[in-house]
Amino acid sequence: MGHVPRSKLIGMHVYNPDGTYVGVVEDIALPVGEGEMAIQVMAKDKSIKLIEWSKISAVGDIVILKEKIEVKEPEVEAAAPSPAVQAPRIQQQTQQQSKLGGIKGIISKVIPKSGEKPLCPSCGKPLTFIEQYQRWYCYSCEKYV
Repeated sequence: MGHVPRSKLIGMHVYNPDGTYVGVVEDIALPVGEGEMAIQVMAKDKSIKLIEWSKISAVGDIVILKEKIEVKEPEVEAAAPSPAVQAPRIQQQTQQQSKLGGIKGIISKVIPKSGEKPLCPSCGKPLTFIEQYQRWYCYSCEKYV
């Protein structure tokens, strides 16, 4: 089989001889005293498997085992979303509401009261309406609002 550097082995996908996916190589396990070197694999069911080097058939772009290792299929939760999934949605809604509140504050400064010119939200100076673009412009900041 030759030599395979640790840096190449870590992260490789591991497959049974029948082509079924086992997991990913996380590390190399070296024996203390007597024993055989092994690879530590994070299986698809999130369990850790130690596979002795003699049980490996080939190493190339992937690792192929000589003997089949049984790995349970990961359980898929199709029920209600967990609180961890719901929290970002609530946080996102809160952020959107706070942005909207900030926009309302800016709009109240920009929209003129009867007979007044609107003010620039950045510098506070009066804005000029540019008819051609149908937008308000601040000559002080040199930008459209």
